[in-house]
Amino acid sequence: MTSNDLPTDLHRVAETVADQGIDAIDPSLVDAVAARALVLGASTTLVDILVDPDEPAVARIRAFGRLATIVARPTRDRFALAA
Repeated sequence: MTSNDLPTDLHRVAETVADQGIDAIDPSLVDAVAARALVLGASTTLVDILVDPDEPAVARIRAFGRLATIVARPTRDRFALAA
């Protein structure tokens, strides 16, 4: 998955997190969500929590949810591509 695929695949990733937990997600997908969220201005604290496997799972899941919301928001570029 590339960062361009994230809005499309994010729902699938979120379902996996909900069903199986954050550790069921490939670390490269977690990194892709984190990187895209940072580009969009997300909190570095949330990103640090998400990508740190030593953080409690509940904290990582909450961080994922917050960051996924940022990644899923429509951006000007996505509107231009859809038009």
